[in-house]
Amino acid sequence: MTNLKKFLYKKKINRPYIIAEIGSNFNQSLKKAKELIKVASDCNASAVKFQLFKSEELYPDKKGLYKIFKEIELNPEWISKLKSYSKRLGLDFIVSPFDMKSVDILEKANLDIYKIASSETTNLSLLRYIAKKNKPIIISTGMCDMIDIEEAIEVVKNQGNQQLCLLQCGSVYPLPIKYTNLKVISSLSKRFNVPIGLSDHTLNNIAGITAVGLGACIFEKHITLNKSDLGPDHFYAQEPYEFKNYVRDINDAYKCLGSSKKVMLEEEKRIGRREGLYAAKNLTKGSLLKEKDLIIKRPALGIRSRFYNSVLGSKVRTNIKKNEPINWNNLYE
Repeated sequence: MTNLKKFLYKKKINRPYIIAEIGSNFNQSLKKAKELIKVASDCNASAVKFQLFKSEELYPDKKGLYKIFKEIELNPEWISKLKSYSKRLGLDFIVSPFDMKSVDILEKANLDIYKIASSETTNLSLLRYIAKKNKPIIISTGMCDMIDIEEAIEVVKNQGNQQLCLLQCGSVYPLPIKYTNLKVISSLSKRFNVPIGLSDHTLNNIAGITAVGLGACIFEKHITLNKSDLGPDHFYAQEPYEFKNYVRDINDAYKCLGSSKKVMLEEEKRIGRREGLYAAKNLTKGSLLKEKDLIIKRPALGIRSRFYNSVLGSKVRTNIKKNEPINWNNLYE
């Protein structure tokens, strides 16, 4: 069971799930593809992601963007090799297919997770074909309105596949901060009750960090070995040191969320000017607390002084030495 599959089943994870989007940035070199996978592993990513398509399927008339897409195709014979290498490094292997023939190739390689590129989210026949494979599906929502997203989810779920999540996304490369619209994360979460993440096409880490606070738990970021390399996606992708910082910042932001329960920190108890209850003398197990047994002083290492009247008459559960703080576990309920 993949990390994402466990996440989808439990609807929670212990840390953010971060996808290193390699896309076409391997420049049709198997060696460079493996180098990028190694970078993702070294940077503590959760998964790597590639794209699989045939330019002839996308542009049968061989016009428009055909030439550009032809120059960035992934050799389907490399799929098993790349997946095997990714798994060896502890990474999930994700691919975005753009046609059904590509899906068939990925099924033969027993792909871990399918990613639906924003351009294909409204390609409902392709989405339906993928959903039938009963694998986890990550759907990007760039180029989509809410009705498009609803239709995509309905198609997947109608095939009996409940293993899906959504990524807020702006399909502009790079994406200006003002168009990130991170509040959509909250809207998607409330409306669809599925895990929500961010496909981050901005040039820095701010959007990702902010998205953590809004409940995003899956993150996708383009990586490259060199921004100056030839190709459509290198210039806005992160180089290894940048991606390492991205992963660190996302995880640190997640740690900052902490607990929703407001309590005093242990260090605050030691240094805070707060008063607590202490033993005025040695107290023996089984005795009943009286006023003469208690003193109030700082710091508040145990029971706060506000509970003075509440503990009077309580039965002592354990021996307590003079001047030691009194804790709730020292007393019987």
